[in-house]
Amino acid sequence: MRLAAAALGSTLVLLAGTGVLSLAAAVLLLYLGAAVVLRYMRVAERAPWLDSATDLVAITALVYAFPLSLTPWVLYTFAIGVAELRLGPVGALAATALAAVGFDLALVARSSEARATDLWALQVLIAIGLVIAEVAWMVGRREPDRAGARSRALALLARTETVDGEQRALVEELSQIPDVRGAWLWSFEDDRRLRIIAAAGVAPEGDAPVSADMAVRLRGPLPLDRIVPQLRGLALPFTTDPPLVVGVAISGGSEDARAIATAAARDLVTAAEPLVAAAHSRARAASDVVELQRLTQALQAVGTERSQAGALAALVIEAGRLVDGAAGVVRMSDAAVLAGELDGPQIAILARDRRLPAIVSDDHGPMALVGLGDGRVLAATGTSERLDKRLAHLDRLARSARERIALLAERDDLQHAAQALGRDVESLGGALRAREDALATAVHELRNPLTAVHGYATLMSRNLGAVQGQLAQLERLMADLLSSERAAPTGGESVDAAAEVREAIARARVRSEAEIDLIAPDAPVWLAIDRARFAQLLDNLLSNAAKYSDKARPIVIEVTAGDSAGGVTVTDGGIGIRPEHLGRIFERFYRVPGSSDVSGQG
Repeated sequence: MRLAAAALGSTLVLLAGTGVLSLAAAVLLLYLGAAVVLRYMRVAERAPWLDSATDLVAITALVYAFPLSLTPWVLYTFAIGVAELRLGPVGALAATALAAVGFDLALVARSSEARATDLWALQVLIAIGLVIAEVAWMVGRREPDRAGARSRALALLARTETVDGEQRALVEELSQIPDVRGAWLWSFEDDRRLRIIAAAGVAPEGDAPVSADMAVRLRGPLPLDRIVPQLRGLALPFTTDPPLVVGVAISGGSEDARAIATAAARDLVTAAEPLVAAAHSRARAASDVVELQRLTQALQAVGTERSQAGALAALVIEAGRLVDGAAGVVRMSDAAVLAGELDGPQIAILARDRRLPAIVSDDHGPMALVGLGDGRVLAATGTSERLDKRLAHLDRLARSARERIALLAERDDLQHAAQALGRDVESLGGALRAREDALATAVHELRNPLTAVHGYATLMSRNLGAVQGQLAQLERLMADLLSSERAAPTGGESVDAAAEVREAIARARVRSEAEIDLIAPDAPVWLAIDRARFAQLLDNLLSNAAKYSDKARPIVIEVTAGDSAGGVTVTDGGIGIRPEHLGRIFERFYRVPGSSDVSGQG
């Protein structure tokens, strides 16, 4: 519009023949410079009236500079048109009135050249201004099909399945509104910064810091230049969970156009808010379902472990998966890391004198701390948002692990107690069996000394010493009966085998009428053996030989001596033992089948 006015002014300069140095040419050049400044420096965005004022002043100067015969008043129509574009019908009327005043001033200044017919130009100028204002008013009354546009936008949002898709569709539809230069969606972060998560058209660059007072004001509509000074428009609060703000940049047109664009943007944002909020709710519900499934799997993994170390390892692995980070278990008393690879001393310092569960931060970033009982702490690292959302799940997992570990510890204690009890029972059983064996052996062995005592009692006058020896042996056997275990022979005692055999033969002849022959060297045969046990052994052998031998055949006992060993052999004429029973002859109280007609216990 201004270029057209400048072109017409240049034509008038040429027609007037005044040349480039005339007043009209100078005014025209100044007007072109002002037009460039107004177009590219965006000065008029803060002072819309400056556009029209510049046009009216420059054109009034041109009307004064040109001869009235050239009808320079036509240039005022361009100023009225620019005012209408910038300020609407009201601007057109105001520019018409000021143009009439400017033309009158030019006529007064050029009164010597003025003619009565020039007043008709003033009437035509007023008529043109009124027509322009009327046309602008009629056009402005035709409000856009806001309801239809909103319905189409809502239908598009309803068809979108994801939260990100709905947010992008919203800003795209907002940017399509007439006189809207761009639209975007801000996320209100915890550090009081607005971060753009979706944008279409013109949008601010980077995050926008927000003061505490501005954060309170953002609970309602706010002029956009309060947040982004270089843009005009409005900021509208959108959803509260998550906290989102819609920014709409509106072009610097007429007040009516800006009002229409503002109303359309508000209507669309108000209608879209339930849809986007519902999409966020669905997304959170789906995310919660997934997280609950992960928590269930983690609880199962910890609950199926069969050892305390396995439960701790499963806890660390599953806690790391829940927060998409790393985890570890630390013992507070010595800062030892029981499981995981985190910094034990640093975790112990952060957890000391702190109420758990809690989220803390150090040089490495945020960390969640959860008490595990018995002076142990579960630590997990991850993003602040992730830890904050999953702190309750970590606490639930830690409680489950604590219960599982306590159950396993109780089981281990019971197992250890059962093992100790089993060892005690086995020891007591062995002691009881030893006592029973000692008692049975003593009772069995008492028969031979008692028989000998009876025999010696009848022949006391002939063999009183033998009676005393048997009584001493009886005392030793009784002592064995009273003790639970018999100490093993020390091996330090030596006896004369030939002498002991002669005494045993004397005792056997008292007990039975068997004929017993002795073959022994004249010199002593020394054996390293317990005297009482050796006498007991000889008595048993001779007693058994007497029981099972034919009385008509003698029993032969032979004592032999070698270089480093001696031996005693008893040979009888009894019924013998078949080969299949030889392996069991040393079992306690064992008797060969078929020998039950002979008295004795084995």
